[in-house]
Amino acid sequence: MPIAQKHFVQALYGSFPDPVVIVDSSRVILFANPATMKQFGYALDEIANLPERILYASDQDYDACLSRDARERAGEDVCDGVHQYRRKDGSVFSGRLRVTAVTGEDGAALGFIGVVHDISDLLELDRERKKTADMFDAGLQAIPEGFAIFDGQEKLIAFNEAYRRILGTAGHGLQAGMTAEEILVAVYEAGNYPFVPIGSPDASAWIERRLQDFRHPSGKAHVFPYDNGRWLQAENLKAGDGNTVALRIDVTALKEAELALDRQRLEYYTLVQNIPDFICRITPDLRCTFVNRTYAEFVGKPAIELAGKPFLDFVPERDRERLTRLLKNLSPEQPIFAREQRQQLADGSDFWIFWSNMAVFDGDKLVEYITAGRDITELKRQQVRIAQQSAELKRKNEALNQFTGTVSHDLKAPLRHISMFSEMICEDVTSGNFEELPVYAYHLRQSARRMDQLIDSLLDYAQIADQIANWQTVSMADVVSDAILNLDSFIREADAHFELDVLPQVKGDPELLKRLCQNLVGNAVKYRREGIKPVIRIYCEKNEDWVRIYFQDNGIGIDPRFARKIFDVLQRLHVDETTYPGTGIGLALAKRIAESHNGSIELDTSFTQGARFVLALPHMM
Repeated sequence: MPIAQKHFVQALYGSFPDPVVIVDSSRVILFANPATMKQFGYALDEIANLPERILYASDQDYDACLSRDARERAGEDVCDGVHQYRRKDGSVFSGRLRVTAVTGEDGAALGFIGVVHDISDLLELDRERKKTADMFDAGLQAIPEGFAIFDGQEKLIAFNEAYRRILGTAGHGLQAGMTAEEILVAVYEAGNYPFVPIGSPDASAWIERRLQDFRHPSGKAHVFPYDNGRWLQAENLKAGDGNTVALRIDVTALKEAELALDRQRLEYYTLVQNIPDFICRITPDLRCTFVNRTYAEFVGKPAIELAGKPFLDFVPERDRERLTRLLKNLSPEQPIFAREQRQQLADGSDFWIFWSNMAVFDGDKLVEYITAGRDITELKRQQVRIAQQSAELKRKNEALNQFTGTVSHDLKAPLRHISMFSEMICEDVTSGNFEELPVYAYHLRQSARRMDQLIDSLLDYAQIADQIANWQTVSMADVVSDAILNLDSFIREADAHFELDVLPQVKGDPELLKRLCQNLVGNAVKYRREGIKPVIRIYCEKNEDWVRIYFQDNGIGIDPRFARKIFDVLQRLHVDETTYPGTGIGLALAKRIAESHNGSIELDTSFTQGARFVLALPHMM
């Protein structure tokens, strides 16, 4: 790989959080980023130029990867797959591999770029989820009472074996997807209701009453005679998600039936009261009929005090009119709508809730509203973080493009000089003319010195982190004093005078802030007016959010047209280095340090008596 391409790949994937491996068309490893070293435990020189098979846990996993690559060559752009990988210490982990083929202009395969994302934790979570689901199913089947769940269309979606047994012969054909009416009619036709004989003129009315009770549960249990001299207790519960839970309990012994009923009610009441979602049932005239404990805690009042109270009293005033309109617009055809609500807590932070509101109808008649809310604050925060990360990535990509273009241009200039004077020396030596050799040698040394300065400056710039790892309280007064002390001889030579105001404390890295201030102070002294004593004033302004520190001088100033350009890497407004020496890195370095502290730096273009830079840093509360 050419050196320029190699550096580009390293820069592109060096900080990528997941392992990135580049192989050639023969499946030999060409490059691996630091994340690969960390994940697999190898040093780069241990796996470079080796077959990529060394990273896989088995031949089967490797063959599966090759099979996916073959499909990619058949027309797919990108290939995904989950495989087992082996680290240097022998441990195995699961990873999702995303492979992208690299092809030449003629379409021939040059190699592949693979990104491995460790999904061991996700697989473990999935195993735990399946384990929990199995435990739930086992527990459901162990319940001696008949238990069934119907969806909003009254179709059976889950039931236990006890429910099938209670239905007797009508339960032999029981299966998911049957409607509540179909099951009720089947049980009736099996003769399980002795007080409503088959063919009775009251049968239709009785079945209709049972269906109405199913659709609009009263909350009361019904006990009635069942087949073979048994007594059956039937209870229907409407869940907050619109599903209906049907309980069928054999209560032949009345005393045992009463105890079982109390126990079941207590269990289900506890379940509803302790779920994390907010649940509220509301009358058509918008009064609360039921709230669970979570909703009551959210409102800040006991649940018993909320019953019968206007529902809108617990809705922010700005949302009441819109919410009322949305509720009134619900219909049997469109009985549900959802919305997100943002509230501000006492500490000033945002609290987000996702509300699902459902209207329950009996035919065309509105019976009630059911509203359920879920705390989505963390989800919204994640969305904000993702958006911020996306914006930061875009900013870094733009900076990288500008950086690489500028560096390429400025590094080539001294190389061209070195090449030119080397050729001139060769020509003079060949012709026997040695008079100009000292001049050419001088220019060679100057070009080499220039390149050395540029490289050192670029290394300085590249080593400044985008974020501070170890934050601490920093006295800006001490930082500025240290910066001035480091430039003492330069300042004395220029006979510069300083006016310092009281400076605040901030959060950050004292060494980086010192370098920032040293660059600003050094520029203020360097770019002075001939014959005029430099005067540098450093002062600050504060508000509740930001601290702004001003670095003001009486020097030659900066044309406002270049207010943004001066912060770019290797940008110099003064080409003649004999008057104003430098590499053009200082202000770019200052900008990067400021941004790493979540702050900014800019030129105050309104100031015309010299130059004034404004450093803005977050206020330390």
